[in-house]
Amino acid sequence: MNLIRTFFWLLCLGGPVLAERTTSPNVVFILTDDQSWDSIGFLGGKVHTPRLDRMAKEGMQLTDFNVTSTVCSPSRYSFLTGRYAGRCKAPRFMTEHPPGDQTQVENIGELELEGWNLAKLLQKHGYQTGFVGKSHVVNHHWFHGRWEGTGLESYPVDADPRDPVVNAKMRRNHRRWCEAIKPYGFDYVDGVYAANLKELQNATLNVHNLDWTVSKALQFLEAQKSQGAGTKRAPFFLYFSTTLHHGPAPWANRFSLESDPRFTGEGFVPEGFDVLPSRADVLRRNKDAGFADNKAFALWLDDGVGALIDKVRELGMERDTLILFTSDHGSWRHGKATLYDFGLRVPMVLQWPGRIKPGSQYNGLLANIDLAPTILDLCGIQPPKDYIMDGVSFAPQIFGDRSPVREVLFGELGHSRMVKTQDWKYIAVRYPKNLQERIDRGMTFKGFDGATLKRPYLTRNGHLGHYASRKNPHYFESDQLFHLKSDVEEIRNVYERHPMVVQQMKAHLLNALKQFENRPFGEFVPTP
Repeated sequence: MNLIRTFFWLLCLGGPVLAERTTSPNVVFILTDDQSWDSIGFLGGKVHTPRLDRMAKEGMQLTDFNVTSTVCSPSRYSFLTGRYAGRCKAPRFMTEHPPGDQTQVENIGELELEGWNLAKLLQKHGYQTGFVGKSHVVNHHWFHGRWEGTGLESYPVDADPRDPVVNAKMRRNHRRWCEAIKPYGFDYVDGVYAANLKELQNATLNVHNLDWTVSKALQFLEAQKSQGAGTKRAPFFLYFSTTLHHGPAPWANRFSLESDPRFTGEGFVPEGFDVLPSRADVLRRNKDAGFADNKAFALWLDDGVGALIDKVRELGMERDTLILFTSDHGSWRHGKATLYDFGLRVPMVLQWPGRIKPGSQYNGLLANIDLAPTILDLCGIQPPKDYIMDGVSFAPQIFGDRSPVREVLFGELGHSRMVKTQDWKYIAVRYPKNLQERIDRGMTFKGFDGATLKRPYLTRNGHLGHYASRKNPHYFESDQLFHLKSDVEEIRNVYERHPMVVQQMKAHLLNALKQFENRPFGEFVPTP
C-alpha cells in the first residue's frame, strides 16, 4: 500500500514515474558526529566542501531537520528506530531508570536486542544491511575499565599498535565488536568504532581515520553488484557513521590529516588504504581554495562523502539509490547537550537522481524520528504492529508535497524537555524529586573541575554540562520561551512576556509527555 501511495504522489506531482522500478530502493545513510552548520560550505560555513555543496544542488535540502536529543547515543537510537530515546527498554537504560523514575536521556540508551529497528526490519524484508563506523548504540558496559568479563583483551594505554602481540589483540577486539553488532539487524559489519576514539583505550589510536572506514563501506557497496546475468540483486541499506567532527579535535591536524593513516580502529594496518585523495592532497586543495590548514578536516570528510557517491554511480546503481547525509547533533561549540537549536537543527541533504528534484527544499519541521518511517514507506514495507514508532513519514515531501508533516516537535535531554513549533520553543528544566529537595534546601552541587553549582548539570557527564552551561546563559533556568523567528540564537528568554503562548506550549508539552508511560516530569506528570 505504501509503495502504491508513493507511485501516486509521483504521478500527481509530474515527477519521474516509479513504475520503472521493480525493486525497492537502496539506501546509503551517512551520519556524521558533532557537525554544526559552520563546517559545511553551502550552509555558510567558512570551509571548502565541494561535494556536499554539489549534493545540495543536485538533491534536496531539509532546512528545519532536527534531532530529538543532542548527544550521540540517544540521537542515533532515534535515527535507527523512529522512537524517542526516552522509550528505550534496553537493560542499561532500564537499570538506570526503572518504571516510575524520571528519565535522564543521554549516553545510556542502546538498541534493544529483541526489539525492532530500521535495519532489522529491512533485513527481514530481503535487504542486505551494512554497518560501518561509529556505534555508541550497543554494549555500553564494554567501554570502560579493564574489560574483564567482556571477552575484550586489554593492553597498556601507551602500547604500540605495531607490536604484533598488541596488534593481534586489537584485531580480535575489533572483530568481537563487529560480531556484537550483527544481531541488531546487520549482515555486514566492519570498520567499527565502539563509540568515540578514546574507547579504544590506546593513545596512538586516538586519531580519526576516514580512509579506513570509507574502505570498509566501499567493500560493502562493491559486494552489492549483481552476480551475473539473470541474477536478481537484493536491495541494500548501508549505515555509514563517521567519528568526524567529534573530538579529539579534528581541526588539530595531528588528530586527523597529519596522523598515520595506518592506525585504525582495528589496530595497525601496514598496507594502508588507497580509497581517498592523499591527506597531503587534501591540505593542498584546501589551501588552494583559500582556507587555513585547520579547516581542512571539512574537506577531508567531504572527500569521504564523495567517494561513496562515486562508488554508487560507478556500480550503475545511482538511479536506484537514495543517499542521505546528516549529523547526530550540533557541536559542543554551540548547542550539544542542550535543547537549543544549534544542537537540535542539523544539516540534512537527500540525493536520488531521477526521483528527487535537483535544488529542491522542504522548510517544514522534521526530525530524526521521522527517518525510519520514511525509509520504510519508500521501500513499501509496513511496520509490524509491535514496532513502536513516534515518527511519521515525510516521503510525500521528498517528491514535492509542501504541506506540514508536523506542527509540534518534542525533544528530551537530561533533566530538560522541550516542544518546538516553527515560531516558538518552550524548554522546561525539572529535576527529580530527590534533587529538587536538595535544591530547595540550598544545598550545592559539584561541577566540572571542582566548580560549585546551585543546580546540577542537566546531564551526568560533567564535561558536557560544563561547556553547555558556559555557552548558553539560560541553561539552568526552569522555564524558557524563545521566539525562533526573531531570536535565532535563543538569547532572549521571553517566558514572562507571553503568558498565552506559554499556556499553549505547556499544553503541547503535557500532551507529548503523556506518551511515556509511568515517567514523571515535574508538575506536568507528577511522581506517583
